[in-house]
Amino acid sequence: MPEHDPEQELGPKFTSALHNQAGVQSDLQTSGLAREARRRVHRRRQTWSVAAGAVLVAAAIGGVWSFAGGESPVATSDSNSNSSGDSKALAPNTAEGVGPSAQAQVGCPVDHPVLTAPGPDAVPAGTGLDLNTVVTGLRACRYGFAEGGTGLLGQESFNAATAQQVVNEIKVLPERNAKLPVFKCAPQVSKPSEAIVLRFDTADGIREIWVWYDGCESAGFFTGTHTYGLFSAPLKLFMTGSVRPSGGTYLDALKDW
Repeated sequence: MPEHDPEQELGPKFTSALHNQAGVQSDLQTSGLAREARRRVHRRRQTWSVAAGAVLVAAAIGGVWSFAGGESPVATSDSNSNSSGDSKALAPNTAEGVGPSAQAQVGCPVDHPVLTAPGPDAVPAGTGLDLNTVVTGLRACRYGFAEGGTGLLGQESFNAATAQQVVNEIKVLPERNAKLPVFKCAPQVSKPSEAIVLRFDTADGIREIWVWYDGCESAGFFTGTHTYGLFSAPLKLFMTGSVRPSGGTYLDALKDW
């Protein structure tokens, strides 16, 4: 029987202890690598989250900028278009494609003194135009005198250049147009069926000229202090659109109005 040697038993024990220590170190290393891997994955997720948040913020800012700084969805129109259909109601027809002055856009009074005036020279004191006054706009107002009162039949607005041209054409006219016939008619039919009031914008407010062209009382341009004969040159400048009559006693005699 071989002799028992205690050192022989120590060999396997040392070997087993060394294996166990190596296993522990391997487990520690594996655990450390796992923690490092998890830490790196966590950092990547944080980085992705920050990047995604930045993209969302940029997109949101871009959307707000597009809404606030981009073109308005409301349609716009130039001076030659009428996008809403209300432009003509707000801005009456104009001559020469230029808008009327701000005062002219006030409009023609529905209840005007011309409707009850006894004659064409009954322009209220202080309202007639001095033809040497500078004018900045014109609104022509056409009124009807039918039995019971027809009132305002039409109105048109004109710019300063046209308004001044009308005044210049009237101021050189004689007191009477000798080429117009003299009509004799009964008083009950002497009153005209209509007339036009020219309302000029001036530095002192609205000033007027009354235009008589129908009936058989008289014909011409009346300021209240002066009378000018009826000629076609100034009529052609403002008798347009809704202010252009279908005819009249003296208009028919003029022929070229």
